[in-house]
Amino acid sequence: MSLDRLLYEVTSHYRSRGFPESALIHLRWTLLANVDLDAGRFTLRTAYPGCDVSIGGLLGLFRPIESAVTPDLTSPTSVFGFAFGYRMEKWLAGTRPTDALEVQHRRRPGKNNEELAKRAVAIHSRLGLPLLLQFEIADAVNPPTPVVYASSRKDQGTFGVAEEFMSYAKTNNINTDTVIILAHRHHYERCRLVLERLGVKGLQDNDPYGGYDDEEAQPRVMSPEEYIVNDFASMAGMLEPK
Repeated sequence: MSLDRLLYEVTSHYRSRGFPESALIHLRWTLLANVDLDAGRFTLRTAYPGCDVSIGGLLGLFRPIESAVTPDLTSPTSVFGFAFGYRMEKWLAGTRPTDALEVQHRRRPGKNNEELAKRAVAIHSRLGLPLLLQFEIADAVNPPTPVVYASSRKDQGTFGVAEEFMSYAKTNNINTDTVIILAHRHHYERCRLVLERLGVKGLQDNDPYGGYDDEEAQPRVMSPEEYIVNDFASMAGMLEPK
């Protein structure tokens, strides 16, 4: 049965990306609760992306990630850093954390992005590569470590941030043939696929961050169980042929 096959493939894919068994179980039950077997489709709505996709269209697309040999990180020419959630300085009644003024004035890096910032500093110290960082990470990087580009201070997804990095790099003659992708270990694969579509080869840092923050403002990055469902919806939207 194609549904059984897809559940097997999805489980293998996310297991190879380091998700815990509790998250794999949660994803399978969520998919089973949102499948229309007669139509052969998933209709899944999350608080972020949703997906309305055919089972057949996804077969063969969620493949296990190869256990890569430790990459040669001397070849990349820059670092692209993608945020993983954020905290809020305060919550104001009647406003959403994604409202423009809230993003500009009350959004704070939070534990996840502080950890990613530490890794950005370490990479720069070790390799001297230019840092292009989503602003939630850049805000947590202290001088004297330079950030050559921080993304626009607005709420946007991975693809929008990647496009900003590419635009800045092109304008400023920064080589982006191969970059180090600084991202949470569970977010890395989506970042890699986004950059691949933009013609960029991405490599993962040797010490990827894998923690979660229960004080996050974004529920999807409070736990791997929350994040895996959102990631499936995002990946399915990218992967299913149109």
